Amino acid sequence: MKCHARISLLPLLLATALAGAPWLAAAASYNEGVSGDISGDRLAPTSLALDPGSNLISGSVVAGDLDYLTVHVAPGYALSQLVLISFVSQDDIAFIGIQAGTQFTQPNTGTDVSQLLGWAHYGLPVGQNLLEALGAGSGAIGFTGPLPAGDYTFWIQQANPQTVAYTFDARVTAPEPVALALFALALAGLGAARLRRVT
Repeated sequence: MKCHARISLLPLLLATALAGAPWLAAAASYNEGVSGDISGDRLAPTSLALDPGSNLISGSVVAGDLDYLTVHVAPGYALSQLVLISFVSQDDIAFIGIQAGTQFTQPNTGTDVSQLLGWAHYGLPVGQNLLEALGAGSGAIGFTGPLPAGDYTFWIQQANPQTVAYTFDARVTAPEPVALALFALALAGLGAARLRRVT
């Protein structure tokens, strides 16, 4: 009876480890068509707690309509990519900026880019990891690689009269050694249980 109890816990242990694996998790999303318009107030952005895995953010902007979105990355995780997966517009370019914190302190005109963590123009082709472009924004504070746990506010806009519909995939991962250690531990436990059943 005890052997059966041990074996029945192993699938749960393995499932828990796999759920923590960044390449397998599915997570949160924000879609303006479902959840309502993303805030146009830089001091009171819409807020989204990102989960491990793929977090889809969909909205649209046009001249005079700004989107401000704060994302929260939980302790022990990082925002590893911001992938543009959809861009629909008659214009070929739009703008995105990022600041650390829960507000965007800079106005959309007369912006002091030295106060931004990063900024970039984006458009076709889709599939780009915009974190790389944001971190390299001229005159900004700048960054390289994934963004660690914390709050980040995005400013998304289109200065022209052509509407831009966008979807970003904000990919959140655990540090690889942690995810791999959990996976290895689960596999080791499963192997040990099989050996006990054979003997």
